[in-house]
Amino acid sequence: MKKIALIAVFLLFAAYGHGQTGKTGQENIRIDTIKGSGNKLDTIITRKTELSFNNTFPNNYKRDETVVQALRPYMVSEIVDPGNQSHPIYLCHLREARQRLPEARLALLQCIKTGKMSREYMSKYNLANETDLNSITFLHIPVYYVTPNVALFQIGENVAKYYNLATGGFTYLMFRSNRLVGYLNFSNGNSKIVWMPNFITGGYTQIKKLGKKPIVLNLEVHTTNPKSTKGHINLFGYIDHGHLIYSLYDEGIIEKVAMDAIAEPYVFFKKSYTLETAESFLFGNSGRSTVNEWLDKAVNRLKSKP
Repeated sequence: MKKIALIAVFLLFAAYGHGQTGKTGQENIRIDTIKGSGNKLDTIITRKTELSFNNTFPNNYKRDETVVQALRPYMVSEIVDPGNQSHPIYLCHLREARQRLPEARLALLQCIKTGKMSREYMSKYNLANETDLNSITFLHIPVYYVTPNVALFQIGENVAKYYNLATGGFTYLMFRSNRLVGYLNFSNGNSKIVWMPNFITGGYTQIKKLGKKPIVLNLEVHTTNPKSTKGHINLFGYIDHGHLIYSLYDEGIIEKVAMDAIAEPYVFFKKSYTLETAESFLFGNSGRSTVNEWLDKAVNRLKSKP
């Protein structure tokens, strides 16, 4: 199931990341060739998007009053948005994350010792004991999720105001030899390691190269209490000019087939980095907006509860 979920997220990145670049600003494309398998030349396509701020992006969000009413009891009264890093709740969360890191590491070690499946899983990454854990550097990172309040969104608003800090647990990035290899989720006294594919870690690397401060973003609307909302990394982002930016990355082998099916397929390797303002990513695609889809899913989850 996890693999299917990751594939779904990757497809979401591909669909929105490439579909929106023209709306966020000027797009620059660089094409290089490298030696691929069998010394054949592969093509790398690197896409860079210049962000535009203070724009009203094409918007296809349709406010649905039935959705607003269904989600109103779950709306958050005090939002700690990504741009508010002086809020007492934010400062308390960071302080507690630093204090509880030793506890999170100890819980992870206990998981390795007592859980057969966890031990076998960890061994794939040469994590079998406390000495191995000492080779990992843990760095806390704040996680933000979309609140049901986004159902009240008005055209021209900064959507970052509807993102809230998740305080139901702590998320620690894991580095080995300065390379991001995964993350640790710690909540209710339990630790769990999650390993990330390249299309997520690549988004983090992109932000660091820009000299920005990464944050974690969830790709769904949560109706749970902030104190019970846990961290899960769907992608990384950062704040720029007060706006929330999504960092998207993908790479892979692309095969192009001629329309007449006579010419041999042309195969090349593509690498793409894209930066998207949240407004463009969530509201600017054709058809039904991403936010509308997320809100519908949130309402359907509530309806399915006993």
